Amino acid sequence: MYDPSKVDLAQVVAPPYDIITAEDQKRYYRQDPRNVVRLIAGEVRASDNTEDNKYTRAAGFFQEWLRTGILRREAQPGAFIYEERFRDPLLDQERRRVGILAVVELEPFGTGILAHERTHARAKADRLSLTRAVGANLSPVFALFQDPLHEVARLLEPVMREKPRLSVTLQGDEEHRIWSLPVDDRLKGIAAVLRESRLFMADGHHRYETALNYRNRMRLEHPDAPADAAFNFALIMLVDADDPGLLILPTHRLLRGLESFDGKELLRRLPESGPVTPQTDRGQLLAAMQEGPSHRVGIALQDGAMATVDLSEPAGDADPVGRLDVSLLHREILEKHLGLEEKVLDEERYVSYSRDPDFVLDEVAGGRAQAAFLLRPPEVSDVLAVAGAGRVMPQKSTYFYPKPLSGIVFNPLDPAIRIPRL
Repeated sequence: MYDPSKVDLAQVVAPPYDIITAEDQKRYYRQDPRNVVRLIAGEVRASDNTEDNKYTRAAGFFQEWLRTGILRREAQPGAFIYEERFRDPLLDQERRRVGILAVVELEPFGTGILAHERTHARAKADRLSLTRAVGANLSPVFALFQDPLHEVARLLEPVMREKPRLSVTLQGDEEHRIWSLPVDDRLKGIAAVLRESRLFMADGHHRYETALNYRNRMRLEHPDAPADAAFNFALIMLVDADDPGLLILPTHRLLRGLESFDGKELLRRLPESGPVTPQTDRGQLLAAMQEGPSHRVGIALQDGAMATVDLSEPAGDADPVGRLDVSLLHREILEKHLGLEEKVLDEERYVSYSRDPDFVLDEVAGGRAQAAFLLRPPEVSDVLAVAGAGRVMPQKSTYFYPKPLSGIVFNPLDPAIRIPRL
């Protein structure tokens, strides 16, 4: 962990690497020379080579910060309670989410740990190079567990009445608070409850698969290492699937550079996919997306035309993926009317993504995109249903908000470290 007597925690934490923009990266670099961005999303330089690159520099920063006491190892093993207080950007109200930061034994997706989204090779290769260089989990994966009797919450409650060990307030009054959970009967009781549940991946699929790939490599390099060696585990934030603070934001689509695109022809053909309602302006379009029947998609075109279309769910379709709004958009509009199949979408050549509806509408209005497709977010129950059925959603289907911060805790993967089983 960072030593709070040596750094201002609010200046050194950051969100996960995959939502850090180029501007964010520059800001975090300026903010503090010990900011975690230097580990998780380091600068790429023209002079980079095999001996000096963003991975080797991350390893150098990590070791230097350990050596100088900026980072300090915990004296005893344990876990942490992680509470996030934040403002819901959709409803403009306060929310609170509680999780447990702990290490969990790795296993492939499919039995005890379930995925709900596709992953891509390039991102996993990048994260594996970083993990091999630094030898630590630098950011937690985010997973959901099921606890129908809410036993875990009852075990956490007495601890959370005490003063938190750490408290970090970021811009926008977003507050992150941490309590320690030593290895005692309480933590063992939590582990006993969690053993009865499957884990449903919420965010960090690439990081989890990277941890698996790293484990497999380390097993080859250290064939005599015991089963409780640290590299057999991964840092995960565990949250009850019934936590009222769980929030998923929608991820909208932007169309760019499709040579055959004809907006007028798309509007003409849209009624084949469901009832179409023209919208006069941005405010009316956004309001229409907050009401009305399920499976509603908003559309904005460069010529100023706007509409909503209420897509029809296929009759008798028991597939939880096929019933999702994002799947209906991909199948009924992007593929049926625009010829964009999933393999083309995977290339991210024509379609990009944003969670900001004003941004995507501005891009279209400014002529920088051909069309915007607005979506509503899936429910947590959709994530559980898809993962539980052994299926995966299209890419960029879920955005759990906010992300757990990078820089709260780090998990070293040294083969000499042993993880106590609970």
